[in-house]
Amino acid sequence: MTVEKINTNFQIYRNFSLTSSKQQSSRDKYRRSSAYEHEVKTSDKIQSAIGALVGTSIPLLYMMKKQNTKNIFKLSYGLKEMVTLSASSIGCATAVGMIGDTKEAKKNKFREGVFQFMNGTVPTWIVTGVLSLTENSKKYNNIPSKIGSVILSLAVGMYGTATVSNLLFDPLDKKPDRKLTLKDCIANIDDAIGVLILAKIPFVEKLHIEALLPAIYAYSGYRAGKSN
Repeated sequence: MTVEKINTNFQIYRNFSLTSSKQQSSRDKYRRSSAYEHEVKTSDKIQSAIGALVGTSIPLLYMMKKQNTKNIFKLSYGLKEMVTLSASSIGCATAVGMIGDTKEAKKNKFREGVFQFMNGTVPTWIVTGVLSLTENSKKYNNIPSKIGSVILSLAVGMYGTATVSNLLFDPLDKKPDRKLTLKDCIANIDDAIGVLILAKIPFVEKLHIEALLPAIYAYSGYRAGKSN
């Protein structure tokens, strides 16, 4: 057998091995994705919506009674109220959304619920801490610095939450990572609204944007409950 023929055979074998490896990798990735996801049915959406509405309504009714008001739009929100509202909405929607699901689907919804809760609260905690430092600084205790710190802290909090969530539930990286999406960023408007309220920025207080918080928290809960 000539040297040229040996090299040709080796090249053919190498190309075949690489092709087989890529095909196997694609099949593995498909199986991982298929095992991780399931079709979102209408019943999933209905269950999730019911859970989110109930989970949001209960703390709102308690807050209305405690603050002695019958107008939901006149409620005052602090960090405690925000965390409670977020946890109740997401927790209730996730629990109701699990009804009738397989064991694997329930695990995935639980993970998504934890992610949504972390995504809705951790950035707020980070921003609250940064705002506290800003307010105690003579140089940076001004509106532009506060807004800048809010934006930066939200970005750090969101990406940090996604990283921690993936490491927490999949430390060996056996399943596709939970990536931040545009919807996650939109849902995080509750953090932006929340911290702007806590920062007591004058023009924000006049807008009364805190009235949007219940709807935003309910939406986060709905997403967690119907998650695939």
